[in-house]
Amino acid sequence: MISSNMHNFLDDLKWQIEAGIDEALSDSPLNFSEDSTKKENKKIENISSTNLDQLKNFNDLYEYLANSIDCELKNISKNLNKIQGNLNSKIMIITNIPSPEEDKEGKVLVGKSYDLFINILSSINLSLDSICYTPVIPWKTPGERDLNEVEIDLLLPFIKKQIEIINPKILIFLGADPLKYILQKDDGILNSRGSFLHYKNNDSTISCLPILAPDFLMRRPEYKRETWNDLIMLSEKIKELNLQ
Repeated sequence: MISSNMHNFLDDLKWQIEAGIDEALSDSPLNFSEDSTKKENKKIENISSTNLDQLKNFNDLYEYLANSIDCELKNISKNLNKIQGNLNSKIMIITNIPSPEEDKEGKVLVGKSYDLFINILSSINLSLDSICYTPVIPWKTPGERDLNEVEIDLLLPFIKKQIEIINPKILIFLGADPLKYILQKDDGILNSRGSFLHYKNNDSTISCLPILAPDFLMRRPEYKRETWNDLIMLSEKIKELNLQ
């Protein structure tokens, strides 16, 4: 009987072979947490009347979203999709607007998209313990449509607040939505991928790398080679920033 570890290894190897990968990185996963960094969990009273700038942790942020925001998307969604992974990580991944399946399960990436996501991380020795990941907004949209101007104005400050709380050194935009709404780039991820962009976070500038989303790669597997090239760039940036 083949062990679960061997199954995981074979899945990673299959993904790399399909992408035409013929080089290896390091042998062991990297840890990007800063041991000295601890996120505060101070409770804010009367959160319904609290200014967004006063929200210092995710518990308060999500309570504010759940109880103090009047939004059509909240009313049609089953779950408030929250950040997952290691909240002390210096690498933050922002995914597309939640799909109906992600909304139903209340998770970031599900099914085959999640499996491919894990394989992509593993191919450069990352794991869920070394990154955090969150959707660009916490709720799905009707018919998986784009956000309208009212929704952008209402919800964009919340993903920016999450970036502020995490204060990452690298942002990965996994799909076109974070690129479109956070950096306001409408030329598409295929035209924007392949190089690092920049996001201004208070007084600091964060390197951002657009990468094709797993569901796109499942539809268009011919782009796996481009994704591997982007992952090599990511690995080099990690070394440049002394995160390993």
